[in-house]
Order: sequence, then structure tokens, then C-alpha cells
Amino acid sequence: MTQPAYEPLAATALAKERQKQWFTDFRDRAINEGEPYVIAAAVSPHEIFHTMGVPLVTNTWYSSIISAKRLSPYYFDLMEKLGYHADLPRYLSLPMMTTLDGDAERAPYGGLPKPAMIVDRLRGDYAQRISRQWAAAFGSPHYFLDVPAQTRLAPDWWNRAQHAWENLYEPHRLDFYVNQIKGLIAFAQEETGRRFDLDAFGDQMHKINAAGENVSRARDLIASADKLPVAMPDQLTNVMAATWNRGSQWSVDHTARYADEIAGRVENGTSVAPNEKKRLLWLNTGLWFNTAFYRAFEESHGAVFVWSMYSNYLSDGYRKYSSSDPLRALAARSISMNEQLHLPPWMSGWILKQAEDFRADGAVMLTPIGDRLSAFGTRACIDMLERNGLPVLELSASMVDARMWDNDEMIAKVGNFIETRL
Repeated sequence: MTQPAYEPLAATALAKERQKQWFTDFRDRAINEGEPYVIAAAVSPHEIFHTMGVPLVTNTWYSSIISAKRLSPYYFDLMEKLGYHADLPRYLSLPMMTTLDGDAERAPYGGLPKPAMIVDRLRGDYAQRISRQWAAAFGSPHYFLDVPAQTRLAPDWWNRAQHAWENLYEPHRLDFYVNQIKGLIAFAQEETGRRFDLDAFGDQMHKINAAGENVSRARDLIASADKLPVAMPDQLTNVMAATWNRGSQWSVDHTARYADEIAGRVENGTSVAPNEKKRLLWLNTGLWFNTAFYRAFEESHGAVFVWSMYSNYLSDGYRKYSSSDPLRALAARSISMNEQLHLPPWMSGWILKQAEDFRADGAVMLTPIGDRLSAFGTRACIDMLERNGLPVLELSASMVDARMWDNDEMIAKVGNFIETRL
């Protein structure tokens, strides 16, 4: 029997419109008015530039937009024609190809103009090399942040990350990273001509906590509902739009609307799949060129994807409460982001907590091909999850390179996993 058509949240259309309008305004300011703007890695402290009123484009966000518009095959073919090796990390290299291509009519939203600077965090052995080459292609300066490694691991980091972060992330690491951020502020002020206001920055930090509280409420509503009330693509669109716009009043208001709309669905008993039988987690980065895949098993198997790391990292990872030192709280926010999202035991411990709360039957892990930083810990994580009773299917693919994805084959793999292991 055909199921009733699922209606996306009204908030989802508003989030998409916000992102589209934001980019239109950004291009108007950066091109027509000549305002400085910055390209920055997702793991860098965007809040500095938000406070200074400097528009910021996240490299991975633009990569996901290129992929969602199904342009990645063209740019990856170009990458190989230009002589770059096939194993170049794809998530970070894809946006650089739009610059090297130089075709504004083909690039999403007309492409990116020359930035005032490119900001990245030293990690692995490749990110800084790609960012350095991209900055050189623009003729722009780059700035890299250095982050010291953790000397002790906390398996329950999500319980301590909001209020007990000083001890969790270790004082000597925070001392070092605060100085790194101060260096970034000085460099950014010199390159953009804008000033950093500490009072305005403190207000932003409060707004991010408020948005995180709304996302936490939405997360708890989804987890505790009898059946999934909101599909994964809606979760991705709404939470990530708020994440990229964090610190704004819009992000606070939008996440409140998002949570309220989910609460209404739970109260009315609205579900994504009335025949829901199995619940899945999507592990690691998103499948940006094919978000329809998350819903491909609802009618055939009664299986729904209930959670991904994007569902509530804004609440668990970003919120940092501090009454005295917002700059130190910012350091705590971004100092261990990679470890929490991609490396065991922090990654696997957090996932097991979500599996328990969301009543998951199993999980699908995307192990990226080429993007090593997002793949280093996936095997160890899978082993840990399986040892704790959570069946996991591993899919080797790229989150942005559609050429490496055989949809029929992947649907068959997940279908077989649901039928034989859950």
C-alpha cells in the first residue's frame, strides 16, 4: 500500500530561502560594494568574523552546495585534467576547482569572488596544502590555526562540554588556543580593516547557546517520539542553516520554530513512515549529492534514518556557557571538534548514546574515499559499536563525488543489511 505523501516542515523552506538570500546579499556586498569577506574551514572560529561584520563562506558548505546541484562530476573531471591526483581529498578540493575553472555561469550562485583571506586549521597532512593553493589561486593571504592534541580522553564528553569544558579540554590547551585566536583577530583586523568588539562577541556566544538549547529540544522530541516525526533531509537543512548562521537572532528564532513545528507533529502523531519498523543512524559526513537516499527504505522496508551527527552537534558540541571569558569559551568550542565527530572513542561514545536514546536498530557508516581525516577512525569506531551490540554497515564512497556512487548497488547493500542483520 502506498503511504501518505510526507510533507516537509514549513521551516525547511524558510531555511532554504534564508541560505539563498544570504548568498545573494553576500555576493552583492562582496562584488558590487567591494566589502571584504573570508573563506574558512568548518572547524575554524567563524564567530570572530561574524562579530566583525565580515561575511564568511565555509569551504565545506560550498562543497556541499556544488554537490547538491550535481556539479561535482564536472569539477572532479576538471581536477584530473589539471593534473591533480585522484586521491586528493574531495570535500576540501571541490570548491577550489570552481576558482580554477573560472566560469561564473557554471559555478553555484555565480562562484566565489576573491576573499580577503582563507582560514584553516592545521590537521592531517593535506588541508593546509589545499587552502594554501586555493589562496594563491585567488591571490589572497591565508591564516592557519594550530591546535594542540588532547592528552586524556573523556568517554562522556557530551555531558561535560557545556559547563565543565575547562577541565574537559585541559587548561594548557585552552591557553595555547586562545593565543592562536588572538593572533587570528589581529591578522583579520589588519586584512579586513574591521574591528573586533568583545561585548558584541559575548552577545553572539549567548545567542549560540540559545539556538543550541532549541536544537536540544528538537533532538529530544525526535528521539522520544513513537515514530520519526521529521525526515533526515529536514533535519539537515534546518540545523545546518542555523549552524552556518550561528550567533544571529535569525538562528535563535528559526531553531525555536523548528522545535515548535516538531512538537506539533509529535502531538498530532504525524510520522515520516506510518509502517516504521526499523530505525537507523547515519554515521559520519552527509551524502550531499543524494539526500533522497535517506528516505529510500521507508516504503520497501519500513526503515527510517532517525539521526546523523548534524542532528544535534549544534546543541552538544557548540554550546559553551561562560560568564567571564567568552574568548576562552570559543576556544573550547572548536578545539576538539574533529576528535568528537571523527575519532574514537569520542565519536563512538557519542554515537552509542544517540543509538540508545533514538532506539536505533542499526547504523550505516559512510567511510569517505580520499578524505582521510573523516576516515581515519571509522574502522575502530565500527568495531566499538559492534562490540556494544549495534550492527553497522560500512559504505565506502565520497560525500561529494557522485561519480563514485552506484545508487542501485548502495540501495541493495542497505536493503540486504536491514533484511539480514536487523
